[in-house]
Amino acid sequence: MHPAEGTFLFFLADESVLFHEPAQKLFCLNTTATFIWCMLEEGKNRQVMAAELKATFSLTKVEAAGYLEQTETLLKAFGVLKGFEKTLKSEAEITAEDPPIVAYDNMIFVAERRYRLLSSHICMRYSHVDQLALIDPVLGHLHDEQPAEPTVTFDIINGQDGRILLCRDQSPVLSCDEYIRLAPLAKSLVWQVAIHAHDFFLNIHAGVVSDGKQCYLFPAAPGSGKSTLTAALVHHGFEYFSDEVALLHAEGLFVEPVPLALCVKNTGMEVLSRYYPQLRELSVHLRSDGKRVRYLPPPAQSVPPAKTRRTVAAIIFPHYLPEQTTTLVPIGSMEALRLLMHQCLIVDTRLDIDKVAGLLTWIEKIPCYCLTVSDLDEAVTLLQELTRE
Repeated sequence: MHPAEGTFLFFLADESVLFHEPAQKLFCLNTTATFIWCMLEEGKNRQVMAAELKATFSLTKVEAAGYLEQTETLLKAFGVLKGFEKTLKSEAEITAEDPPIVAYDNMIFVAERRYRLLSSHICMRYSHVDQLALIDPVLGHLHDEQPAEPTVTFDIINGQDGRILLCRDQSPVLSCDEYIRLAPLAKSLVWQVAIHAHDFFLNIHAGVVSDGKQCYLFPAAPGSGKSTLTAALVHHGFEYFSDEVALLHAEGLFVEPVPLALCVKNTGMEVLSRYYPQLRELSVHLRSDGKRVRYLPPPAQSVPPAKTRRTVAAIIFPHYLPEQTTTLVPIGSMEALRLLMHQCLIVDTRLDIDKVAGLLTWIEKIPCYCLTVSDLDEAVTLLQELTRE
């Protein structure tokens, strides 16, 4: 067994992370696997490795051979042993069909709005007042105060077959058959275009708030209650960065705001209506995942200026568990890294040894917690105490 070229070992707390640069992958290794990898790097053969495993971990000869065989199988599957490497597909191997072209002859638009998100200036043109009434309340707080030449133009068109088309620069990209589905698609398009046109390192699926000095990240899977928690903290005076996305920049891993409207599902309506009575008056929209949602524009005073960047003070992983006690429990760096990478949607740059080292050094220095939420007010109180500390 020999390590594959371009594979590097980093120690994190009491465990380690293996980075395979050609495949752009990270692997968490426990103590035994780390010990075996170090022996591989030293060029030791199986007999010596089995003997050292037996002596170091007080194993029987059979147990040591079993651990060695199991680890070898895993390392081969990971592609980090010589002869078993795996690489990314090249861009030439990834193809996509060109979208159809829509005839724009005699196209009449009843309204045009300009929005700005991150570095994108977005022009949205509406061919019917009903489209404007559904989408502008969701995006209106992103109004571009000093509109420049549009980065992209979106047109909303009622097609002859009864479908509603969303076109980007006169090419259709999405469609739906009901107005109730329109706003989630438009919001998604604006979000995707702005993020892909922007320079960042990691895109984490997370809520983000700030105390005006530093940020607090809430990475979590859908249904964990992160949007409800974010909205509650904003009501209690925190700055609003996002309820869905944390953009981390390579230099310093600073975070900047992506202040799209808060997405409130039916499950969060009751508890958030206490803070935001206007929620009940907002339009109901139907997402592609079948969830009925309302979009709550953030309070104007809660949104920091564009291009604001803040350091991360803590990472908190929320879980809504109504039958349990609301608690905030510290976790180790390796567990935090695992949980964070589960919510990493995009790595917008090629990883190298320096970037991985920077990421691991960063997360090792940041306090990380698991937050069990059964009572929202109690969770807010715990987080307020944490930020004061």
